Amino acid sequence: MVLPEVVDYLRAHLPNFDAEDLRLQLKEEGVSEQDFQDCLAVARINPKPPPAPAVRLKTPPDRKKAAMLAAALGSVLLLVLAGLIMMKPSPEKPAAAAASGESGYVGHAGWVVRLPPNYVGVSAYRDPEKTDEVVHFCPRGTDPTNFIDKELFGQMGIVRLEVAPSDFSPNPAGLSRLSQAVAGKLRNTKFVTKNIQIATLPGVQANILSPTPHIETYILGQNELYFFYGGQEDEIWRAIVLSLRDAHSEN
Repeated sequence: MVLPEVVDYLRAHLPNFDAEDLRLQLKEEGVSEQDFQDCLAVARINPKPPPAPAVRLKTPPDRKKAAMLAAALGSVLLLVLAGLIMMKPSPEKPAAAAASGESGYVGHAGWVVRLPPNYVGVSAYRDPEKTDEVVHFCPRGTDPTNFIDKELFGQMGIVRLEVAPSDFSPNPAGLSRLSQAVAGKLRNTKFVTKNIQIATLPGVQANILSPTPHIETYILGQNELYFFYGGQEDEIWRAIVLSLRDAHSEN
């Protein structure tokens, strides 16, 4: 079934996000797979048009032809709606992803990560322009005071993400400069670094061994630098970090 509000939502977000990410997010809102596909088809075939310029008609329209055209269009729409109602499947059991509670999180700059079941993102900004965003991904119901002590992140399952405008180019030269910057930042610790790739995004991952074991990952987006901080590289960490998608880099 074509849902007007879903069609409007898809028209607004398809230029910046993958259809698959939008599908998962709408599924969490209760939109069925068939309804999503119907709405996606309408949104792609009939994207939201720009405001039409004012045009003054030189001659009055043919009212008879206009009435015939309106009647024909009305009949076509009725046939389409009837077909959609007949084709709509009977209610099915939720898909595995929906049953598990997975969801997506969209950041202010348009980036997206996929959250594990029962996880939420709690965001804040460090500047009035909202270009410097901090998000804590944590189990639903986590006390925000636990975000203060990073030593609790591992046992609490908290992953912190800082997103800010990048000073590094998303290319080999920029990645080399980033590696040097990370090494300089961690010079008073014992650590091991490696280059990583998340989809099309290059980055550097550092495993800090002492004095406080934890993990840091720096990812170069097209315009932003993504800095993840966690207690350890476990399943939760990998599920969040490796799902990162940068809207500017994906287009």
